[in-house]
Amino acid sequence: MVIATLGEVIADYRLRMALTPARVAVMAGITEAQYLGLEHGTAWPGSAAVQAVIDALRIPHTIRSHFQPADSPLDRSLSQILHGYDIPALIVDSEWRTVEANCFAQRLLPGCFTPGWSLPRWILHSNEARERLANWQQAAECIADLVREELAAGLDNPELRALDRAARRYCSDSDPRTHPASHLLSWRTETGPHPATACLVSVPTGRPDLRQVTLIPRGTQPDHPLLETKHNQPWDGPLLIDLLRCGVCGLLLTGGGAPVTYHCATGCLPDFPAAALDARVAKEVVPRVFGPDECRQMAIAQESLTADGFGMALNAPVTAKHALDQWKRSMTATQRRGILTSAVRSITVYGATDCDDWKRSALRYAWRDLI
Repeated sequence: MVIATLGEVIADYRLRMALTPARVAVMAGITEAQYLGLEHGTAWPGSAAVQAVIDALRIPHTIRSHFQPADSPLDRSLSQILHGYDIPALIVDSEWRTVEANCFAQRLLPGCFTPGWSLPRWILHSNEARERLANWQQAAECIADLVREELAAGLDNPELRALDRAARRYCSDSDPRTHPASHLLSWRTETGPHPATACLVSVPTGRPDLRQVTLIPRGTQPDHPLLETKHNQPWDGPLLIDLLRCGVCGLLLTGGGAPVTYHCATGCLPDFPAAALDARVAKEVVPRVFGPDECRQMAIAQESLTADGFGMALNAPVTAKHALDQWKRSMTATQRRGILTSAVRSITVYGATDCDDWKRSALRYAWRDLI
């Protein structure tokens, strides 16, 4: 049996001893809420309380050695995982103070690696947060819900109480409506729609005293996009919206202006001319979608439809080169958008010195599985 977290370890040993959570809490001298928070991985009651639980359950030292004590530095593997993400991520302690942050988080939130910095304090107290977050009020309410949940779970310390007092100045005292682990942060930008990230909170393996906060870019592209049909709404926006991601801070790039450009809300990258970048991406995507086998299958399907009396607005391409020519000359924006979203999950854009240098910027594609 492989046990990945301290919560699973204590639950396993509690069941072996046929004890209820309430009984273990009494044996350890803590509240049942504190014990359940530890077992479920939702709260950290403190090092002394954890040690008392481990002693009460008589967990062997060979098992205890697999878990780092509170306040110990990150081990090498956890640090490598954190810095291996290509989106903003940071590890925080039980008071939501930064333990370690990767380069994308540091770029998106420049102060996050400062000792004592915390995301809840930044949202509640910083004027910068009010300026940068288009949905600041919702973010503050989300933080209020988070703090109340942790206080209710028995994780009581001066920092959480101070955050709770601050949150009550801005937010209603209503019941939590949205779990903070799935809340969206909407970053304000001067042009175009607000790029959004989903704030995902998880517990790192073997460290129930810590939390990992991951900011995942969110777009509006469908999970299963289709090529143009009479049921689809015509696409009239920039082709690569919701697909382009900044390789510096991890945010989705926005698009707009005249002529249309793609740009990062934090200014990490120069503006990219949309037409030029669209054409560059098409040269990578179209041959992947319209390979020899795909073209052959489309030709057979077209013959069957034609025989049944159905006409097609665009003939099936016979080669990838033919498809790319159709892209340039015949396809509608909706058809181009459909091809892009059916093939690509995201495209990460890495640096260029200026707009004229876009050809030398690096693009990394995350492909969808083509059916």
